[in-house]
Amino acid sequence: MHIISVFILMLRGFCCKSQEGTHIIPLKVQRGSDVSLRCDVSFLSEFSALQWERDGEQTSNTTLLYNNSAYIILHTVDEHSEGNYYCRLMEDERVETVRIHTLNVSSNSYNRNSKMNTIYRQSSNNSDVSLICKSKREYVSWKWTWEPRNNSQIDLIAVEKDREVQVKGPIQPGRLSSTKYNSQVFIFHISPVNFNYGGKYRCITDTGIYTTTILHTIRVSVEPPDGVLKNQSVILTCELSEVTDSVTLVWLRMEGNRGVLGKEQIMTEKNNKLQLTVNLSSYETDLMHWQCAVFTENTLRALAPITINLSSSTTNDKTETSTVTNPEDIMTQDSHLMVIVVVCAVTGCVLILLLGLLVLKRQQKTDEGHVTGLKSQEDEDIHYASVTVAGSQGADSLFKTDHASSEVLDRNSTVIYSAIKAQ
Repeated sequence: MHIISVFILMLRGFCCKSQEGTHIIPLKVQRGSDVSLRCDVSFLSEFSALQWERDGEQTSNTTLLYNNSAYIILHTVDEHSEGNYYCRLMEDERVETVRIHTLNVSSNSYNRNSKMNTIYRQSSNNSDVSLICKSKREYVSWKWTWEPRNNSQIDLIAVEKDREVQVKGPIQPGRLSSTKYNSQVFIFHISPVNFNYGGKYRCITDTGIYTTTILHTIRVSVEPPDGVLKNQSVILTCELSEVTDSVTLVWLRMEGNRGVLGKEQIMTEKNNKLQLTVNLSSYETDLMHWQCAVFTENTLRALAPITINLSSSTTNDKTETSTVTNPEDIMTQDSHLMVIVVVCAVTGCVLILLLGLLVLKRQQKTDEGHVTGLKSQEDEDIHYASVTVAGSQGADSLFKTDHASSEVLDRNSTVIYSAIKAQ
């Protein structure tokens, strides 16, 4: 009998250890909640890696390395989140399993007011949260309410049997929200999450409150917001919507998934401003990625990343910095300049030619004006006159007169032939 007892104890010890000798830690969690896992090592060099894996596969990029610890956050867990999670240390081509968590998720989301589910979400266009109300039994009616402040409950969406879902606002349901009546599950999806969406969310059935979720929102910002120039000072701000327990805010400068402490501060309900600010007096291009981490005790609750963007140089900055131009761009610019020069030259030649033709035309018109009324030698009018003179003296006088008249007529380009007979 004693031998059998010893064998049972040995079997239990074997079942609670992995093949590497690491204890397996079972973890039972509520459906729809956030789960944070953590494992620690005594020392973590820059050449070693500590990471979480799920059944032999690496997890999502929510993993954080900080202070010789590896963290991972699982959002809104359900049956697809169940399985074994391994924390592995890789160093000098050796792999050592530090910790194993076996995650089991409850089939329903029921909780009592004393065990309210608290989650954190970043306020951004890409963030979302799914509030899940799932039960084993059937209910005739469901509704989700929101309490942004104490004693200020607002109905969001509701449904009853044989009726459609009614949207009552002011928060519009996201695409994953329940749109039809289901007697055992009712989901309210928020996307995106605004900073003022913090508060208590309750799922209420026809028999009373079924589950309560407290949502805290996080907002990160950078000054100046439109991008900074190199060596320009930068101010990072991390802000919480509210605090119900003691919370530690930490600004981390990210080197891959490894966080380097920038600044930290403990927040309580007594704090007037629930925000942490860090001033980067000398900004460098290798300090672009930061994250604001939220811890409750030693548990990582949320990560809010932010990236510092470089701004383009202004006109004054161009005189102080050199610009490197692509050779292909230079060739393109030269080609454009050559085309412009050729077009200008052709245009100038055409204008000169047109101007010359205009001047020549005007000159021809002027010359025609000067010769108006003149005729050619062939077109001259020939006049014949026959004059009979009575005496010689009169005849001489007449001769003189006729010559004078001929000179005048000559000036008028008219030829007159006279036949004079003296008697």
